[in-house]
Amino acid sequence: MARFVTAAEAAAQVRDQATVVLSGNTYRLVAESVLTALEARFLETGRPQRLQVVYPIMAERARAGSGGRGTGVNRLARPGLMRRVVAGSFSRDADKELNQLVTRDAVEAYNLPMGTIFAWIRATASGSPGLVTPVGIDTFVDPRRQGGRMNEVTRLPLSELVTLGGEEALFYPRQSLDVAIVKGTTADEDGNIALERDPFTLGVLYMAMAARNSGGIVIAEVTRAAAAGSLHPRAVVIPAPLVDYVVVAPEEFDDEHDPRMSGEVRAPLRPARLPLDEKVVIARRAIQEFAPGNVVNLGAGIPMYVVPHVAIQRGVAQRISFTIEQGPIGGLPGVGGIAVGPSAILDSLQVFDWYDGGGIDVACLSFGEVDRLGNVNVARFSGMMPGSGGFINIVHAARKVVFCGTLTAKGLRTAVTAVGLRIEREGSIRRFVPDVELITFNGETAVKKGQEAVYVTERAVFRRERDGMVLTEVAPGLDVQKDVLAHVAFPVRVSPGLKPMPADLFVA
Repeated sequence: MARFVTAAEAAAQVRDQATVVLSGNTYRLVAESVLTALEARFLETGRPQRLQVVYPIMAERARAGSGGRGTGVNRLARPGLMRRVVAGSFSRDADKELNQLVTRDAVEAYNLPMGTIFAWIRATASGSPGLVTPVGIDTFVDPRRQGGRMNEVTRLPLSELVTLGGEEALFYPRQSLDVAIVKGTTADEDGNIALERDPFTLGVLYMAMAARNSGGIVIAEVTRAAAAGSLHPRAVVIPAPLVDYVVVAPEEFDDEHDPRMSGEVRAPLRPARLPLDEKVVIARRAIQEFAPGNVVNLGAGIPMYVVPHVAIQRGVAQRISFTIEQGPIGGLPGVGGIAVGPSAILDSLQVFDWYDGGGIDVACLSFGEVDRLGNVNVARFSGMMPGSGGFINIVHAARKVVFCGTLTAKGLRTAVTAVGLRIEREGSIRRFVPDVELITFNGETAVKKGQEAVYVTERAVFRRERDGMVLTEVAPGLDVQKDVLAHVAFPVRVSPGLKPMPADLFVA
């Protein structure tokens, strides 16, 4: 039977050089009180030392008005406390503690696809020799390239290239876990953990299973306790035999458990009223790539912030199925991997099995950089290091990929008028570059797979065709050479059928 303990007592169970897996997605499902206690113990005693920390999604208390510095996994980003991090994502803010530790070469750092980390954990839970996956071939996580290594001190790739049945794949040997630190809603007196009020589950069952089957321990933080036998068995995600310690801690944020996101309360879909700007123009053009019946994944940035609202307003959302890698299906997707009024909530492992097997019709994603070969980079660019997240899994087998972003960044100012677009001030950073810093989407590989790749900006649309990048549409009111090609740092073929972007994109 699990023991109910304080956060400090739970933190005392983590030994030197342990491999620790963490749950969380921004500020949800983050065992913040346990991580706080771990940090406090290290500052007071110098223990535990040299942890290897594994997590699929960045866990920090970042949200409007809270920043995220000194929270979540950043609490462990102290020299001597952490020796290695294997992460699905980092922070977009270069000044966050973990990002600083990585860029200073003060910790070994790997960035692997989110879905790969989830599946790797499951492979450990099941006693498999390891994970074999084609996801990541010809990207920066391929050991023939960077192998997911994010700094100079990180020497060896975690995977090796193998060939099975005549096909290339990456093999990640089984990784034993010493400690799983996970979060849920409710623990009953026996230690059963339910997530009945959470908007997703994020693989916490497999994290617990992998730790216990490796001979390790499981620490579960919850926001409330309940009597034995009071939880509905279908609400229990982590059964008591897998749980060693339970920490009950109040939740800081009121919307940590929002009934509209967990499905406890059904809510009408009310899109936000967005000002007509370049982001709305991009979103309006992106949804024209969706067809009725499509399964559409939405990534961070414009696809998540703007596309769902525009799709509902224009009657497109009602004819497709939105899906997010954190688990929600349908509803109104939102920042942080949640959806208001979802029709279903899967576990992330189920979602990535669906994605990796080819279940996405359209992946609608942001880009950091695009290059002459149609390669896309979202992991590290312009001084930022957000990591790849689920991006590499999402694009792996999607039939069509629609990349969204402005042509330039940092200072760009535009005006949307009834006659088209006007560039009032150009951005100082070119996002279409000769060669991307890291490849998270390989344009040449996409052509070989038969994938369709579309790059939507506020002023132009490009496509990756067999002979390279092609300009196919330009916003009304702009000069092709002065306003578009002059800001692309490589030669682009202009389609003989070049046409204006649809006029209705620019009408309020």
